[in-house]
Amino acid sequence: MTLMAAHRLIGMRRRLLIEWLILVTVLTLLSTALTVWQDLPGIRDINHRAYDLSMQAVRAPAPSPDIAIIAIDDASIEALGYWPWRRSVHAALLERLHGARAVGLDLILSDPYLTHPRDDPLLAQAIAQHGRVVLPDILSPDGQQRIMPIPALAQAAAALGRIDARPDPDGTLRAIETRRTPAGGGPPLAHFSLAIAGVAGQEAAVARAQAFPSDMAVRVQFTDPAKRHALYPYAAVLSGQVPEAEFKDRIVLVGAWASGLGDHLATPLGGMTAGVAILADTVQNLRDNLWIRIAPSWVTALAGLGLILPVCLGLGTLSTRRGLAGALAASILFLITDALLLQQTGYWLPPAGTLAALFLAYPLWSWRSQEASLRHIDAELEQLHIPLRPDADGLDTDTDSGPVGPDTLPARAIRLHKAVSRLKQATRAQKETLSFLSHDMRSPQSAILAILELRRQSPEQWAEETVLAHIEQQTRTTLNLVDQFVQLGRAESAPLDRRPVYLDDLIQECCDRRWPQAAQRGIELQFEARHPEAEASLDAELMGRAIGNLLDNALLYGPANSVVACTLESDARHWHIHVRNAGPGIPPEQQEHLFTRFQRLPGDANKPAGSGLGLAFVQTVAQRHGGRASCVSASGQGARFTISLPVES
Repeated sequence: MTLMAAHRLIGMRRRLLIEWLILVTVLTLLSTALTVWQDLPGIRDINHRAYDLSMQAVRAPAPSPDIAIIAIDDASIEALGYWPWRRSVHAALLERLHGARAVGLDLILSDPYLTHPRDDPLLAQAIAQHGRVVLPDILSPDGQQRIMPIPALAQAAAALGRIDARPDPDGTLRAIETRRTPAGGGPPLAHFSLAIAGVAGQEAAVARAQAFPSDMAVRVQFTDPAKRHALYPYAAVLSGQVPEAEFKDRIVLVGAWASGLGDHLATPLGGMTAGVAILADTVQNLRDNLWIRIAPSWVTALAGLGLILPVCLGLGTLSTRRGLAGALAASILFLITDALLLQQTGYWLPPAGTLAALFLAYPLWSWRSQEASLRHIDAELEQLHIPLRPDADGLDTDTDSGPVGPDTLPARAIRLHKAVSRLKQATRAQKETLSFLSHDMRSPQSAILAILELRRQSPEQWAEETVLAHIEQQTRTTLNLVDQFVQLGRAESAPLDRRPVYLDDLIQECCDRRWPQAAQRGIELQFEARHPEAEASLDAELMGRAIGNLLDNALLYGPANSVVACTLESDARHWHIHVRNAGPGIPPEQQEHLFTRFQRLPGDANKPAGSGLGLAFVQTVAQRHGGRASCVSASGQGARFTISLPVES
């Protein structure tokens, strides 16, 4: 590794370290921000969904046996008649509940019962005689309007409590306010469950609820819906089918249960739940201190950081696959830990901020590390002189890459492919060059030295003129080899000087240059220009040399007084330049390696083997122009060499 390459590698590692530190900082700030601002619409929805899944995953508390529900169900309505019932019926029910510790009538009694005016005093008397009855009032969502029972009933009740509920924007009820301040001012109004607890003598529960700040929503831990609280039909209790002793020292809630009657709300456990059942759960939460507490933002942020840092460390040290697995595992671990924390301690960590950071860690790090690696590769490719941009027409000089930008992944993949190809080509060329230098270049020089040595040993047998003729011949052979080798190297790597060229004119010029050579051997060189419209964007010098090489070979290996025909044809997609001679032909087993560097056809006394570079040059030039070179031949039938070029070139 060179010093410059080592410096570039150190620079890439330093860049990756800086990128990693920036990633950790960004993810930490993102997680903290989303944790602090967890009420943002999208973040809130994620937290709500995660909360519901956590509630469904943990074991819900069993309903308390000290709480009973008297349900106004379908069977009771069928037995007692259409709803609403007379208030004297409720008064009769209270007569059977004197043993209850507290009774909550979840019934809206805000208007006088005008049809039977004597029922209201009768119900007020029953409430007063019981002494532990709680009636509901309602505070409108905006806090402006308070709906209360009629004065006679309100005065007779032991307490009043709010039954209003404010579901989250998705329609699910997750929390209640134990105390809520009216918009017009005044003392906070207690929730129905808090009023029930006060009447039932649960001072500790009341004290805990009053410790919550006013207007703070506390999350309810709903009981298992499959078990439910003890449920008794209203009609069965009223008729005496349920003994009065069943309700002794229990908190009894009376409310609607029938379909289409009363309010039913969605809860995190799924499905719709009757309002009276929700009240029973809030009473149990208040009494047993089951409220779900949201952990402070700083606690959630620290817990998230405890996972974000290991994940980022893993991304920086592990493989891509293991880094992704680590990020996913950390996300699942956080959710499982959060659910267990909810069940064991009643605390819950809003996961949206941490999950967002964990989910973004892998793609962000992959993007930045890939970008840093690609820039390092770009720098290395620049050292190999692999061009950054394609040609103006969207075609790279070596590879048809399509109209892609230089910074896109396909363009970089093409450049990398080209670099690998060049390295393979360079390795192959190195071996071939060593063979060329050790054999082809050494042979003429060795012959010259041998001739000089023979001249020294036997000057009388080797005349000076003969020696000079041999030296000249070997020198010209060496120069010809060097020229072909240099031209092949230029054809393989030098940029193409493309210009519009008429193919008829180019072929005619190549034939004209070789007319003296053909005439010397009595060979008729034929070419008839038939395609004046045949125009292509070519490097005229390289293509002229390639066509000239084919003509030279045809003249060299063709018999004297024969014909070498050069033609130009088209099949709508390609221009085909054919050069045909009437020579001895080429056996099929030798045609496979015709266009490979340093692969020579066997010669004879009159026609020595070539250098093995001429046809390789032809194929290289054809491929650089988007085409190919080919040969059709058989022993004793001559040979036809073809350069095929795309019409659009």
